[in-house]
Amino acid sequence: MKVLRTVLGDVPAESSGLMLSHEHLLYGYPGAELDHRAVLDYDKAVDFVAGQVQRGKDDYGYGTIVDMTPPEVGRHPQFMVDVARKTGINVIAITGFFPERMGVPYYWRRQTIEELTEFFVSDLTRGMVFAWSQTPYRAGAIKIATGQESVTPRPSPLGPNGRHIHEVEDRVIRAAGRAATRVGCAINTHIDPMDFEVTNPGREQLEILLEEGMDPAKVIIGHAFVPPQVESMREILKLGANVQLDHIGIPWRVDSAEELDEAMAEALVTLLNEGYGDRIVMSFDRWFMNPRAGVTERDPQLLNEKVDLGYMFTSWVPRLKGKGVTDEQLDQMMIYNPRRIFAIEGES
Repeated sequence: MKVLRTVLGDVPAESSGLMLSHEHLLYGYPGAELDHRAVLDYDKAVDFVAGQVQRGKDDYGYGTIVDMTPPEVGRHPQFMVDVARKTGINVIAITGFFPERMGVPYYWRRQTIEELTEFFVSDLTRGMVFAWSQTPYRAGAIKIATGQESVTPRPSPLGPNGRHIHEVEDRVIRAAGRAATRVGCAINTHIDPMDFEVTNPGREQLEILLEEGMDPAKVIIGHAFVPPQVESMREILKLGANVQLDHIGIPWRVDSAEELDEAMAEALVTLLNEGYGDRIVMSFDRWFMNPRAGVTERDPQLLNEKVDLGYMFTSWVPRLKGKGVTDEQLDQMMIYNPRRIFAIEGES
């Protein structure tokens, strides 16, 4: 039987409902958990996030959220469990890391591909570790991430492997491909839009995964529409992988949400008309809670928290329907595609 591996255990894949394939219930850049100004009132934080999730579930029918927060960016297994218990929504956690320039803690940079592989497999099959303690809560997918993300964003330089992927990222990606193949789970990725200036970052990620024997049908290239690069997406789709349309209502590296939404909608219609509707998923990349210090010019408040979960159906879906996208196509991208990708074989 096909199942979704949620933090509360395996559930039948058919119970997925509408799926958001890339979200963050609790998110903080590496180091935020050490800041006195970011200390959580845990119970209030759970209630705050659960309230948002509950409204999305009750009002719009969301059934599953993939929490794409890696360990060094605030992944909190118990937090996800408590939100899931309060709301009844499926929460899928991930294992993996953020881009090398922003994440992959020093300890893990010293590990071999084989050691990284075992770490990912353990998160997926035994349970995630939090604050030096083993938990019983298992991850259900893997995240890989690349890009010259930094305080001053710029495209990634050419790495020692001949791609615009850093040496540590290369090892992480290879380990992810091996672990995902062993467990049968999905890989969802993060790319930095600035890397489109120098390469097709999603294709480079996929090439490494394919070298490790990964099934491309279980790979989602995230942020592929930010901003839309239709030819780059065609390259990825022709290799058999999936692309994710995210940042709906959230401007990233563009001037406004309207500008990005319209460009993404036009690109989506193009790909649907070319027959790729069975390999596209949609999500927000929303931060439900982002504990942090005050807003400064150097550390601005991003807009990932501002968009409401209802925006999908009050603005985005009407925009797509105005361009001829059908209910059947919407269900394909929001229910059946992510269900297929994130489903794994149930344990006998």
